[in-house]
Amino acid sequence: MKHIITVFVIFSTLIAVPICMKAQNDLSAGDEAFQYGYYKTAASYYTKAYGSSQSPMVAYKAAEAFRLSNDYRNAIKYYSIVFNSSVAGMYPNSEYYLAAMFRNNGESDSALYYYQHYLRAANNDELERRARQEMRSCQWVLDSVSDTLNYSIIHESANINTEYSESGAVQLGDSLLIYSSMREINKPGSKDAIFSDLVLMQLFQSEFDANGNPRKATLNNWGLNNKEKHTCNVAYDPLHNNIYFTICDNNDFANIPCNIYVSHFAKGKWQKAKKLGGDVNIPDYSSTQPTVAYLPDSTVILYFSSDRPGGNGGFDIWYTIIKEGSTPTPCVNLGMPVNTVGNEITPFYDNQSSRLYFSSDWHLGYGGYDIFYSEGFRDNWNEPINAGRRLNSPANDLYFNVNTDNPRSGYFTSNRSGSNFTSGNTCCNDIYRWKLEKPTAPRRRKVEVPVVVQQKSAVHHLLPIKLYFHNDQPDPKSKLPTTTTTYFQTYNRYMFMRNDYKQAHTLANGNVVYDSICDAIDYFFDYEVQYNCERFEQFLNLLLEDLKAGHRISMTVEGYASPIHTNKYNELISKRRISSIVNQIMEYKKGILTRYMGTGGGSLQIREVAYGSTRAASNVSADPAHTSQSIYSVEAARERRIEILDYQYLEDDSSIISCLHLPTRAMHIGTYFTGEYADIEIHLKHTAITETTLDFISVGSKDVRVLGYSKLTPGRELIIYLRMDNRKAEPTVSSFLPITLRVAGEQITQTMFVEYTLEK
Repeated sequence: MKHIITVFVIFSTLIAVPICMKAQNDLSAGDEAFQYGYYKTAASYYTKAYGSSQSPMVAYKAAEAFRLSNDYRNAIKYYSIVFNSSVAGMYPNSEYYLAAMFRNNGESDSALYYYQHYLRAANNDELERRARQEMRSCQWVLDSVSDTLNYSIIHESANINTEYSESGAVQLGDSLLIYSSMREINKPGSKDAIFSDLVLMQLFQSEFDANGNPRKATLNNWGLNNKEKHTCNVAYDPLHNNIYFTICDNNDFANIPCNIYVSHFAKGKWQKAKKLGGDVNIPDYSSTQPTVAYLPDSTVILYFSSDRPGGNGGFDIWYTIIKEGSTPTPCVNLGMPVNTVGNEITPFYDNQSSRLYFSSDWHLGYGGYDIFYSEGFRDNWNEPINAGRRLNSPANDLYFNVNTDNPRSGYFTSNRSGSNFTSGNTCCNDIYRWKLEKPTAPRRRKVEVPVVVQQKSAVHHLLPIKLYFHNDQPDPKSKLPTTTTTYFQTYNRYMFMRNDYKQAHTLANGNVVYDSICDAIDYFFDYEVQYNCERFEQFLNLLLEDLKAGHRISMTVEGYASPIHTNKYNELISKRRISSIVNQIMEYKKGILTRYMGTGGGSLQIREVAYGSTRAASNVSADPAHTSQSIYSVEAARERRIEILDYQYLEDDSSIISCLHLPTRAMHIGTYFTGEYADIEIHLKHTAITETTLDFISVGSKDVRVLGYSKLTPGRELIIYLRMDNRKAEPTVSSFLPITLRVAGEQITQTMFVEYTLEK
């Protein structure tokens, strides 16, 4: 039941509660409160105990309690005491958490210093990985620029926010706000309870006055609240008159699994809630924070957050499809690039903009949980984008949503400095309202000096990068050398197959042999598949920096296969694997790499070499009758890969494609008009001495499709015919469209850019 404590922090920062303790000293009272998750109470006892003992051990306990109750300033104080003590080595992780508290307190430069110091002697693999990611975030914060969107942030009044904790506000129509609030409850006469006063999260509601301001909130009276358990996280489905919400156990703060329920509105009232079926709720794990989206036929697709097995790490975002009268379909993990090894929580899908908003503590952000959004649907998502420093703070920012009736406004939850609190100015969550103001006049652009990249860049320290695939992936049984699949799509499916690999060896000779095989499979997935994928993400970031600096780059991608298929087929599957990498590069951050390749004067040339199984190790089985060895062995899995290597800077404007010479700068193709289609011809020169053709062409926009292209005939130009759908486009002075090409029989994929203007 890992990460259970995170569930509670998600919907309510832990708060101080008056307690009636058995007679005991401050230290043991603090330990008992800490055990049950009453961290603020524990911190107060530890503070008293430290005052009389001056013990670094007690200081460490106080620091941990302050950290878990989100009191960043006091946590810094007590972690610093431990760090500067003579016994700091007894608490090796305190330095990591000291850095984390500086980061949550908005001091990225100090956080960077302590993260670097921690990594010199780090002894915890998970914290070491997170420290490196946090350092990247700190540097990102220090380098980030102002937001382009003008958000107004309104802290809701005392009619909504209390000194305790509020979260998950949802506006229903234009008259009602429903949200969750933590309040004290008293259970007199409970002799077995350690604490006589407890807290319970319940749903509250507030009606709006004539000026659109919420009135004094009252307890929700729809029959949804469970008087014994936490009730929270409302999602409304107006098309089917359903409301989804979460009920969480209330045993103690350190053990709070949650389940998703649904209530249907009929006969003038909300019916008795039922726990969702299928595998939405599973024992000992949490399913929480539902949000409603719709398929084209109005069927509900429910996104939610869960720490169930099979995810990327921590809490991930999953979905299930719910048809009326049917059991929800098996839950599917969104995978990368949305989910990470960290926690992704509080999803909200905006059906109008096709954006999934969520909070993450891993993607590059300002500290704690930040709000991100990714455009897409179901299994196809773009790289997440940080919602910006106006919405996000160094503390936790959660539960972002958009009002259905007014998409330029909505709500989110935060424990940022300035929130109401019992003690400690970041202890407790409050509800905030956001409004998107009309854009102001643009400021004069600041001219930036291009970054100078040395001939030996940071990319070279990552190479070679090996990216792995399951058998016959992508596009099983395809006879084509290309694919529309991206590498991250194949990677997400591959990472969920770990147990399949283990189960293929259940007939191994004895438990010792089977355990050894399972250990090897775990090592392969954790330290080869996942590790190299993370390095590939770093590679894409560094590639972007090189292209920003105006470099022309040549790189080589080699494709390999295991020997289970024929040599001819293995060459095709190697080419498809390379194609998936090229697709991933083209789609990275909505095509930003291709955009900079055009505007920065740079160019990316990819040399593709498909070896098939010609270089497979001789000890790898090719017997299709023994799949445990030919498919599911680690030895066979290592052969199914591509390698990125030979990353070079090109010194001149020459092309390494033999016959097709693409412009190194964007080609302007004219002015077109919004509200209509535009048919476009692209004319390119070539030096082919015999007639040939293209075997791959791709455009980097969903609004542009390829109608056809001519052959490369000696003495004539290559003509590419495009149709651009500008019906929903906005006027723009300059837009860039990447076009990726490969000539039949060649191993080079190259990208060119066309520039165009759109007018009304």
